[in-house]
Amino acid sequence: MKTILFLIARYPGYGGIEKVTTVLANQWAAKYHIVICSIDQQDEENLLSELDRNVVFYKMPYNGLKKSQDNVAFLNDIIKKEKVDIIMYQDSYFPCQYLLSSIDKSSELKIIEVEHSSPSGFDIQYREYINSISRFDIYHRFKAWFYHQKSLRNEKNNRQLIYDVCDRYVMLANGLIPQCQKYGHIEDNCKFEVIGNPISIDNTGVDLSLKQKECLFVGRLDGMKGIDKMMRIWANVERTLSDWSLVIVGDGILMPEVKSAIKRYGLQKIRVEGFQTDVKRYYRTASIFCMCSLFEGFPMVLPEAMGFGVVPVAFKSFAALDDILVDGEDGLKIKPFDENAFCENLIALMSDEKKLKQMQINALNHSQKFSVASVLKKWDNLFKDIENNG
Repeated sequence: MKTILFLIARYPGYGGIEKVTTVLANQWAAKYHIVICSIDQQDEENLLSELDRNVVFYKMPYNGLKKSQDNVAFLNDIIKKEKVDIIMYQDSYFPCQYLLSSIDKSSELKIIEVEHSSPSGFDIQYREYINSISRFDIYHRFKAWFYHQKSLRNEKNNRQLIYDVCDRYVMLANGLIPQCQKYGHIEDNCKFEVIGNPISIDNTGVDLSLKQKECLFVGRLDGMKGIDKMMRIWANVERTLSDWSLVIVGDGILMPEVKSAIKRYGLQKIRVEGFQTDVKRYYRTASIFCMCSLFEGFPMVLPEAMGFGVVPVAFKSFAALDDILVDGEDGLKIKPFDENAFCENLIALMSDEKKLKQMQINALNHSQKFSVASVLKKWDNLFKDIENNG
């Protein structure tokens, strides 16, 4: 039986990477010997209960951010003890990447890097930060520019290290490969593969007749997720269509600003639900999903929402959006970051019941390409290719 080791910075946890790891581990547990090794853990007692009992879990001896020879030795011992055939590296950033270059790698051991983030994300964040500094504040603009350049160099070195060590480099969307090559200064693309993440929420028994006049926002309440944009957009929407409501599911540093915006704009048709571990009940009744993020890697909330017949309306601010939806068929792509265009397209969709219902059906049908069975088939094909061709 083949042994697959998931190497991941934090596991268990509530993030998207952790959820996907659990789904794949549980699906493969009957077919392969599955091992998970992590540096840090979150709510370990409760979340580990979601794992198949045949999955073996290890915690690194050192859970900090610095390089640790104890962790290097620990990982190599696990690889030998468990007779690991494939390592699936579920991160693309420190503190795990140094472990890859320290593995006692035999010719039979294969390493697959799976990048769950957008390679351009850090660059966008730095540029946004620099632009937020007054052009007259030369000192702080130069300081931010200096650290931006340092991050670009670190990103290049990090990606080159991972690309050199791994046998396959898996991206979640086709549009992310050129980004990875750009920031990693990687000329060839022979190791790249594209496999999206599976929908991790059970959508059995979806009933489109339960849909209400609800728009849904799910995510952290911070600038990166664009909750400030969402509040301004909704203020205009509510003035035009008062029979629709917005439901916000999530928490974060901008929660006070969200509550302040509700008072400032006098919003009546809005509910702030806070962080929720189970979002299915919101997907079941929502009709439209709003995404205003500055950037994303492969946001699982979109295919999850589509799996419940929720139609996405999103700024085209990330490459993976082209892999997730077809503009005008199962969702809407809006030029970033044109809030007026977002508002106009959202109102038009909310006002066209016939079009909305058809797009809900399309979204539900098209979400099947992200089903667990579909994604597992792609992984099985990749494993066979590595075994036969190296």
